[in-house]
Amino acid sequence: MIKLRTTYHAIAGVWQQNRRLKRYLRVLVFMLFIAILAPLIANDRPLICHYQGSWLFPAFSWKNQITTAQGSIRYNMGKEWKYLNADFIVFAPCSWSPNTLDTDNAPRKSPFDQQWMTQPDGSISGMPPAFRHWLGTTQNGQDVLSILIHGTTTALGIGFASMLIATLLGMLLGSSAGYFGNDGLRIGPLQLVALLFGIFMTYFYCCVIRGDKLAEAFRDGGLWLALRLLFLCYIATKTIGGLVWLAGYTEKKIGWRLSFRFPLDSIVSKSIELFISVPSLLLILCISAVAKPSYSLLIMLLGLLGWTDIARLARAEYMKAKHQEYVLAGKALGLKNRQIMFRHILPNMLPLVSVQVVFGMGSAVLAEASLSFLGIGVPPGAASWGSLLNEGRDHFTSWWLVVFPGACLCLLLLLYHNMARELASTRVKD
Repeated sequence: MIKLRTTYHAIAGVWQQNRRLKRYLRVLVFMLFIAILAPLIANDRPLICHYQGSWLFPAFSWKNQITTAQGSIRYNMGKEWKYLNADFIVFAPCSWSPNTLDTDNAPRKSPFDQQWMTQPDGSISGMPPAFRHWLGTTQNGQDVLSILIHGTTTALGIGFASMLIATLLGMLLGSSAGYFGNDGLRIGPLQLVALLFGIFMTYFYCCVIRGDKLAEAFRDGGLWLALRLLFLCYIATKTIGGLVWLAGYTEKKIGWRLSFRFPLDSIVSKSIELFISVPSLLLILCISAVAKPSYSLLIMLLGLLGWTDIARLARAEYMKAKHQEYVLAGKALGLKNRQIMFRHILPNMLPLVSVQVVFGMGSAVLAEASLSFLGIGVPPGAASWGSLLNEGRDHFTSWWLVVFPGACLCLLLLLYHNMARELASTRVKD
């Protein structure tokens, strides 16, 4: 823990001295603020209103209907909230939700065009400034600014979640392969039997017994069933893994020293080569052809395809670090392998991993925008910068459908690139 704390304070000290990195972090925090509070920044429901003697908070409620002192009011009224004759009402800064259709300003109103609003009595008047589409509308009359705000949540959320999966998987496989190599792990006969039996039972249960349910969940874009199945199989494998203790007990009692070399480094290296050789976009296109687009599917695909660079970096660093004096001293003192790997080696390579993670988040954002541009990324109707670019491709004169989402995408990618560049120039001193 002392080593981790020392490294953390060293990184924090370098970040405090790096003014450029601090500015980039402030911009990223501001975008995270927009992404988290997007439902309150862009929403067609009022934040607060006083109607028929009752105080209502529509933007903070998931209800479809609420009873007031003089009757009931529907919460899913869409643009009808703007005609509500309330005593007091406060709207969000952007008073449109991304899926709200404004037929009065469709199709494709420019930010500088005259915008109209139909009153309850049927008359048409100019759009009040509070309800104006400041960045224009789409083909169906959706507000571009609202889509950009909610698209920030999509871009940052998919980037963070996919790289979390890629980082955990890459660090686990890369560090284990680099530290143990091909000769560092040995497995006994009963351990090998337990491992093979666990793999077979996992395959039989997931793909044979529950294969129809798993295929149905995959087509519908839901991966929670697959995760639950894998968790249950993990518990079953750990239970079968009691044979590991039996193997160790047998060796001690009867002197049976037979064991096999487990080529972990070769397995991980060949797996990395296999994943690198397959074009990521082609694989995603093939899977999207049979599966329903969803956030969970896209995150899992980007995470499972983005772990190779982190694994190669971790493998190289652990191969170099295991011959250092502090690692040899730890082994001489009798420290366990996991203590040496995660308490002593890992903190020293966090700056290098952070650079790769930031680059990976930029790649994930670009991949999500590219897939949404092709119409196979996020689910239909979801707010995405790539979807706006796709609509702008079909209408060349609607420049605002290309300029604004393209500027947001370029800004985020440039931010990640500059952050990674500053982190690469950072040197943590022990």
